[in-house]
Amino acid sequence: MANAIDDKPSPRERPLMEATLRIIGRKGIDGVTHRAVAAETGMSVGAVTHHFMTRDSLVNGALRFALTREVERLRAFAFSLQNKAFDLDAWVDALTGWYSQELKIQPEVHIACYEAFLAAARSERHRPVVAEWFATWRQSAELALRAAGSSEPQLHATLFVSALNGILLQQLAIPRRGFRQEATKALSKLVRQLIARE
Repeated sequence: MANAIDDKPSPRERPLMEATLRIIGRKGIDGVTHRAVAAETGMSVGAVTHHFMTRDSLVNGALRFALTREVERLRAFAFSLQNKAFDLDAWVDALTGWYSQELKIQPEVHIACYEAFLAAARSERHRPVVAEWFATWRQSAELALRAAGSSEPQLHATLFVSALNGILLQQLAIPRRGFRQEATKALSKLVRQLIARE
């Protein structure tokens, strides 16, 4: 069975997905219409409906695209852990550094990810892609925490992912300077305290 996020948009669909995410980030899912996406991309409404007949397919495709992008990044992080000596501080710093840049450059995409979580809470049709996103996050964190010496990597990974998501959501809601340093310090301390209590 294919993963919920394995399908990738075609080169013609990608700008539609990116535009939809920007709209979701600015106005929420309710702000997405074929006409709004057409205006955002400079395409005709007919061109948008050619690729996505319904508004739901447009929203689902965009959320899938956003979460797929993050999952690919997480998988790359996990793969890197298997090919070199693990450095906890470097891992946390790499994560917070990447997110620090992302939240500055394209916050709407990450706001859209949180919109996807809320959409999944309201509707089952959004749950498979969100469930896979969280599963991949936990697997990546579990691998890192096992390498760091955790004897309960599954539990600690769940706590780490929850903490990171909360930190990212706060930064999106109330942007502050020094985010990378603060987040790195907090997450590194969390992991070390979890492991120290073994």
